[in-house]
Amino acid sequence: MTPRRVFACQRGYTLAEMLVAAAVIGLVLAGLLSLLMSGQQAFVTGSNRTEAVSSSRIVLFRMAEEVRTGGYDPRNTASFAAITPLNPPNVGFTIGNDWNATGAIESNLLVNVNGTNRGEQITYSVVGTALRRQESVVDGAAVEITNTLNNIVITYLNADDVDVTATAHQATTAPTIRTVVVTVTTNPDVQESGTVTDVALTSTIRARVRNRS
Repeated sequence: MTPRRVFACQRGYTLAEMLVAAAVIGLVLAGLLSLLMSGQQAFVTGSNRTEAVSSSRIVLFRMAEEVRTGGYDPRNTASFAAITPLNPPNVGFTIGNDWNATGAIESNLLVNVNGTNRGEQITYSVVGTALRRQESVVDGAAVEITNTLNNIVITYLNADDVDVTATAHQATTAPTIRTVVVTVTTNPDVQESGTVTDVALTSTIRARVRNRS
């Protein structure tokens, strides 16, 4: 009987060859996993940063506009402060507008201004991680604007850009305030799941009271 010939192409793999192949495949998969995780981390970071930017804009834009237009005083009496800081100053401030031209701020008065009901006092206050806004008479209670604050720093400057924050809440200093600088650090409103879940963003606005020289 003629013995069967075994061709080289019919031989199996040795254990050493299988181990080498497994190691190569493992290295390739590890590299792919690393790229996938890096991409996911970049996506989550970008998503969280977008949320943080949104939070900062909500906090700052409306506040800045109301500071700039605060101190409305048609009789030019200068009998009230445009900005009155709370005590301590970094927990908020009140913006005054004499809508009915009486020369005084009336906290129980509702005035129609260009078709919109307005109160003569707007108070921004910080409670923990929340920033709240309350307009006298219009709002029965303080309305939460955001609850994503990490930190807030409020600085008050007089007409000469001198920092008067230390005494800003005092009756003799409050009327001299002409500029408010607010720096907030906020977290995203929505924390996306992933390897990075906390992306804080710091933003600053500088608003000058236009109705006072």
